[in-house]
Amino acid sequence: MTAAAPGRRRWWGWLAPAAVLVVVALCLRGPFAAVGPVIDRLGGEFSIEPAALAVLTALPLVCLGLLSPTAPALAARLGVHRALLAGVVVLALGTALRTAGTWGLFAGTVLLTAGIAVGNVLIPAAVRAEYGARSAPVLGATTASMAFSAALGAGLARPLTDAAGSAVAGLTLWLVPILAAVAGVAVLAARRRDRGLPPRERVPLTAVLRDRVALAVTAFFGLQSLVFYAMLTWMADVLQDEAGLSAVAAGGLVAAAAALGAPCSLVVPWLAARRPGQRAWVAGVALPTAVALAGLLLAPAAAPAVWALLYGLGTGAAFPLAMTLVLLRTQDVAQTGRLSAAAQSAGYLLAATGPLAVGLLHDTTGGWRSSLLLLLGLLVLQVVTGLAAARPRLVTDPPVADTRPSAEVDHKG
Repeated sequence: MTAAAPGRRRWWGWLAPAAVLVVVALCLRGPFAAVGPVIDRLGGEFSIEPAALAVLTALPLVCLGLLSPTAPALAARLGVHRALLAGVVVLALGTALRTAGTWGLFAGTVLLTAGIAVGNVLIPAAVRAEYGARSAPVLGATTASMAFSAALGAGLARPLTDAAGSAVAGLTLWLVPILAAVAGVAVLAARRRDRGLPPRERVPLTAVLRDRVALAVTAFFGLQSLVFYAMLTWMADVLQDEAGLSAVAAGGLVAAAAALGAPCSLVVPWLAARRPGQRAWVAGVALPTAVALAGLLLAPAAAPAVWALLYGLGTGAAFPLAMTLVLLRTQDVAQTGRLSAAAQSAGYLLAATGPLAVGLLHDTTGGWRSSLLLLLGLLVLQVVTGLAAARPRLVTDPPVADTRPSAEVDHKG
C-alpha cells in the first residue's frame, strides 16, 4: 500500500479522489446525528420505551469504539480502498435495514455504525495513499465534511421527516449520498492494485500502542472527543439552567457551535502540518474551550452566546488537529490506519462515558458547577497529552518478526 505520486497526475486525476473521499466523509456523521432530533417521532412510530430510546442514542458511540479496531485488519487483507468500499457498502445496508421495524432499527444502527467505524479509520489512510506528503489539505477537506455531515444530519432531520412523512423514511433518505459514495469508492478501488499485506507483514493493532508517541496521540484524540461530545450532549441544558435561555435559543447556539468544526477543519490541518511540531496548536485550540468553561462557571448569563461559540471553536479545532497528528506521527499508509483505529477506538469509548459522567455529576449535585470543573480538569489533561503527541517524532512499530507466533519463528528459524 504505497502512496501515489500526485505530482504526475492531471488536474482531474488530482481532484477526483479528493471529491470521492469528501463524499464518503459526508456520510460518516449524518446517519446517526439525525436520530436525536427525531427520537420522539421514532419512539411513536415503533412504540419504543424511553429507556430503549436512550440505548439507541448511545449505541453508535459505543459501537464506534468497539468496532474501529477491525478496520486495519480489513485493510491489511483487502487493501485500503477495497476495505473502505466494504465499509461504505455496510453503511448503506445498515441505513436501509432501519426501515424493518424495531429490530431493524437497532440492528441497522449497529450495522451502519460498523460501516462508519471503518470509514472513520480508513479515511486518513486512503488520503495518504492517494496524496502522500501532500495529504494535509485533503485530510482537512474530509474532516470538514465530517463536521458538516453532523450539522446537516441534525439540521435536516425534522424537515426530511416532514417531507418523507415519517421519521424512519426521513432517515432512509441518507441512502442517496451513501450510494453515491459507494459508486465513487468502487471506481477508486477498481483502478488501484493495492491488495493488502502478506500475512507475515501484518502488525497487530495492539503493537502500535506499545509506542509512547502512539499512546500520546491516542490519549489526545480520546480526551478531545470526550470534551466535544459532552458539549453536544449537555451544553443546551447548561445554557438553559445557568444562563436562563429558552430551549430553542440554547439548541440554536449548540448547533452554531458544532458548525464551527467545518471551517476549522479546512484550516487547521493545512497550517499545523507546515511545521515539524504542533505544540503551539495544542495549547491554542484548548484556549477558547478553557475561556468558555471559565465563563460558564463564573458568569454564565453575561455572554452565553460567546461561551457557546468559543466552546465550539476550541473543540471544532481540536478534532482536525487530532486527525492531523495521526497523519504526521506515522510513517506509512498501514501505520496510519493502525494508529487511526487505536485512537478512534479509545476515543469513542471515552466519548461515550464522558457525557454519562457529566450527567451523573449533575444529578448528584443538583447543578452544573462540578460537571464544568470536571471538563476543565479533562481539558488540562488534553493539553498535557497533546503536548507529548505534538513533538516531532514518529511512531515506531516493533519488528515484524517479533509479531509472529513463536512456533512459526522456530519453524522458520
